[in-house]
Amino acid sequence: MPVPSFFRSNGFKVLVYVMGSIVLGALLAPPLFWAGKAIVDEGWLAGGIFDSLHGSMDRARFSRYFNRAIVLAALLLLWPCLRWMSRGNERGKPLRERLLLERNPRWAMHLLAGFLLAGGALLLHGWIYVLLDLYRPRPEHDAIAGILASALMTGFAVAFLEEFVFRGALHGIFARVTPPVMLWIGLAAFFAFVHFLKPPRSYVLESVQPWSGFQMVGAIFGQLGDPYFLAAEFAVLFAIGLVLGWVRMKTASLWLAIGLHAGWVFAIKTLNPLMVRDFPPEKHMPWLGDTMRVGAVSCIAVLLTGLVAWLGLRGNARNAFARPKLPETDSPSGATS
Repeated sequence: MPVPSFFRSNGFKVLVYVMGSIVLGALLAPPLFWAGKAIVDEGWLAGGIFDSLHGSMDRARFSRYFNRAIVLAALLLLWPCLRWMSRGNERGKPLRERLLLERNPRWAMHLLAGFLLAGGALLLHGWIYVLLDLYRPRPEHDAIAGILASALMTGFAVAFLEEFVFRGALHGIFARVTPPVMLWIGLAAFFAFVHFLKPPRSYVLESVQPWSGFQMVGAIFGQLGDPYFLAAEFAVLFAIGLVLGWVRMKTASLWLAIGLHAGWVFAIKTLNPLMVRDFPPEKHMPWLGDTMRVGAVSCIAVLLTGLVAWLGLRGNARNAFARPKLPETDSPSGATS
């Protein structure tokens, strides 16, 4: 009996990849949580340049480990999915080409420019908040040198991992079945949803069990109708996804996106230990929220950063929304998938 065409299509394979990442992430989250807490209890990272990471792991709830487990699962399933979707001589091509990326001779300049642009803009944003008495300096904090070193290391580690997964792997996979504009918007929304996966504020997890990841999946999907989640929590990350997705499509490279992402994370990890909000979070909604990652002002600041990136790339003749040339179109037979 012949297999229906849908089950042989790239659309079905993408669906299996997404669902598989969620299931595998739900399975990995509890062991990651237990391992992280064991490392904290042993104090292996306490003191020195890793002390900030030790504190973050100590404070992190299960939802944070679940978030990272989903990203890790997407990374682990990338290569099997690419092989499953490959046709013709594509299997012999470098991973860069299979992800629809090109060599970037200006990679170092793009990486540094993105970092300085995003990090500098957000640090300026925080300084203005302090001048307006919206935030105030923390009376006590760790040594600034240690904060900066930890923020720099965390910023680039997170940026390299997440940009490879979202703008590299997922973009390369979804581009095979999705028109460019829909891909740009859809992947930005998916990035925002996955990047900020957490249960409703009222959700209480008494203890982490082997099945807790699946409980988290149910709680997260159950809150999609919450307007606060969609407006306050989702909007800024969606804007970030739009900016990072556009520069990736404009340059056919990850380096500028990595620089921007690292700059934003670096600034957040620098500002959080040095200043604290000085107003009730509901007072200025929707303009300002619980943290600098929430609210319309932060969303506008991200889009303005994207505007500066757009101005800087005007000399690049590439059409960001042109349909990409898939690797298998280079095969001698001219066959396409």
